[in-house]
Amino acid sequence: MKIYDEIRTPFAKACQDKLSSSIAKGTSKHQARAEKLQSGSERKSSGMLHSDRTIDGYADIAKRYARWMATEHPDCRKLIVAHKRHYDREYIQAQIDKGLKAATIKTYTAALAFLHKCNMDDVHSNRPMVRTQDATRSRSYSEATYNNQLCYRRKHGEDRVADIMQICRMTGLREDEAEQVRPFNFHLDQDRFICHLSGNNDSKNIGQGEQTVWSKGGRERTIEILPKYTGQLREILSRYETDERICSKIPDRIDVHGIRSMYACELYQAYARPVEEIPVKERTVENGKSCPSRYRDAQGMVWDRRALLRVSASLGHSRSSVVVASYLWRLRE
Repeated sequence: MKIYDEIRTPFAKACQDKLSSSIAKGTSKHQARAEKLQSGSERKSSGMLHSDRTIDGYADIAKRYARWMATEHPDCRKLIVAHKRHYDREYIQAQIDKGLKAATIKTYTAALAFLHKCNMDDVHSNRPMVRTQDATRSRSYSEATYNNQLCYRRKHGEDRVADIMQICRMTGLREDEAEQVRPFNFHLDQDRFICHLSGNNDSKNIGQGEQTVWSKGGRERTIEILPKYTGQLREILSRYETDERICSKIPDRIDVHGIRSMYACELYQAYARPVEEIPVKERTVENGKSCPSRYRDAQGMVWDRRALLRVSASLGHSRSSVVVASYLWRLRE
C-alpha cells in the first residue's frame, strides 16, 4: 500500500494510515461484525478489512481520492475535515459526472464511507442505484463456452484446470477458494459428497489433518453437491494426494463466477418448489427475521425463498436478494 509514497500529501498519509490500521486478514468478518453490534454500534460493518481483494480495491480508490484532493483541495490534511466539508460527496459526484457505472459508483462510495467512518448515504445519498437488470458480470459466459473450454483444456493436457472447472461446476467455489481446495475438503455424507471450507485459522471446526481454505470474510461453510456428481467427483479426487492443491492457479479466461452461477441455478432447480405449490402463508427465517416463503424480486418474478436460502448457504451468502440478482439470471432467459 503506497498511497503516501506516490502522492506525498498529509491527506494521502491519513488515507494510508486509516487503511493500514484496519487490516484484519484471517479473522472472521461475521464474528467481528456481531461483536461490534453487540457492543452497541449502529453500523453493520465490522470496521475492518478482511480480504486481499477488498484491501487492494479500497487502497486503489483511496489513492485516486487522495490524488484528486491534492488537486482540488490541497490545503485539506485530515479525513474528518474532508467529510465535514463534503469533499467526499464532491468526489463521488465527479465520478458520477464522468459517467461511471452505478456498480462502480457504489464501490467508490463504500470505500470513502469506510475511510470516513460513516454510512454510504452520508457520503452521497443521491447516487445512481444498481439494478439487477443492468448487471453484466459473467452474463456472456454460456454453457457452450464452458464446454468448449473444458474440451480445450483436456485436449491440450491441462487436466488440472479441467478438473477444477468441473469441481467449480459441482460446488460453486469462488476463484480464490478453488485455487486452495484439496481432496481433504471433500467428505462423503451417506451417498453424496459435501465440501467443507474452514474459513480461517480461528475456526474450531477444522477437521483432523485439514488445512485452512481462506474464504470471503473468514466464513466457514459446508457446500452441498448434487448426488449425480458423486462418481465424477470421486474419480477426480482419486488423481490427487489428500493434501495436494488440485489447481493452484486458474487461467484468467476461465470465468469462475460464471461457473458459480451455473452451480447456483442447478442447485436451485433441484430444490425449488413450483411457486403455485408454496402456501401463501408459509414463512421461513432469513437473517433472524420471519419472511414469506414466496420471494418477489424487483422485476416481479416470484421465487421459493426456502430454496434460495439453501443455495445462499452453499455460496457463502446470507440473503435471497443476492442469489437472485447475481447468480440466477440464467433462469430468466
